[in-house]
Amino acid sequence: MSYQSKTLRFCVAAVAVAAAFAVFLPRPAVKAQDNLTPGMLFGPLWVGDKQHLELCASNLGEGDITAIIHFRNATTGEVTAGQPITIPSGGGDCAYYSQPGRVVGMARGDGRASDWVSPTNALISTMSVVDDNGSTRSAVLGVAKIWLRGL
Repeated sequence: MSYQSKTLRFCVAAVAVAAAFAVFLPRPAVKAQDNLTPGMLFGPLWVGDKQHLELCASNLGEGDITAIIHFRNATTGEVTAGQPITIPSGGGDCAYYSQPGRVVGMARGDGRASDWVSPTNALISTMSVVDDNGSTRSAVLGVAKIWLRGL
């Protein structure tokens, strides 16, 4: 048997052993994290002087919904404390932010609102840049996201 033939057999055997080991290697079980919460992410939008943000939601479902709203200003590094708003069935409410900069809005819910992607919530949300005279400059819809609790 030639040297090349022995080398080839050894390489094939080594690859087979490595593949078998990889298949049977113990792996940790996958499980859902309990520190994640669904919500919505808005923006970023630029807020200038004499402007503010309005993150508003309407609730077309049964029963009131409580939402916790945060704003993150990427320009200044500020992250606001959560602003709870109660959105009544058939109504709406808004949270406000007025510091200039490039800002992202984040909303997460309590109770029924914690499942923001459920069609039974019928929760419609937008974040808008509004001039202090009341003219709306721009608006964005929320995108469903999941992030760590406590943000």
